[in-house]
Amino acid sequence: MPSTTTVRAVALELQSAEQNLKGTRCDTKARAFPRTTLVEPAVAKFPLPGKLPRVLTDLGVGIDTVDSKVALQYSVHACPRRMRREIGLVFPDVVGKESELLILPTFQRTESSMLSYQAETQAEKDAKLHMFYRWGAELVSRLREKGYWADITDPMSGLALFTNCGPSLYPDVEGAEVLLRYAPFNLGNCFVLSHPHWGTHVYPATAFTLAPIEAVRQVLSNMQQDCHQ
Repeated sequence: MPSTTTVRAVALELQSAEQNLKGTRCDTKARAFPRTTLVEPAVAKFPLPGKLPRVLTDLGVGIDTVDSKVALQYSVHACPRRMRREIGLVFPDVVGKESELLILPTFQRTESSMLSYQAETQAEKDAKLHMFYRWGAELVSRLREKGYWADITDPMSGLALFTNCGPSLYPDVEGAEVLLRYAPFNLGNCFVLSHPHWGTHVYPATAFTLAPIEAVRQVLSNMQQDCHQ
């Protein structure tokens, strides 16, 4: 547990960083995304079924099912050349197929900064984590039903969640920088994600698949439509 002095120092540094960020955030509509971007960022609502998908129950992890839907920003990207070697070390199953891989970075807006040490912040992190588990498991299950490989990484560890794990971890912050040009800032010994609208009030997590973009679009569309039925 950090000392009171350390917490206060970090809080002051965070406050200063947040003030600096206010002048640097920009509109995503005006942002030039990399050529690997197949679906530009959009915020959408998705239902969260009360019954957990089998891929999730098989993990034997307690998942909160209180929330019935999740609002998140997502986009779809072809795996850039600069990321392919490392991706193969995260997901051994995709080695040799890295050029076919699609990456779906997601972001949930949070009430508090994710750098806060407050108890309510940790509770919110846990809630966002559980919602991503459920959203990601539903996405993975639907893509697998169509015969495509799919997985998500655990935001807590960076490890593959439903398939074989490699020796490397997937860094959500670095991924957002490469795929969306979301510039992180250095806070002490770690790099922190800064969303162009939400700053550090954001929970990042990522999904991956070897499905073609048309199949991904259709599955995401069907998942959204279920929210309105």
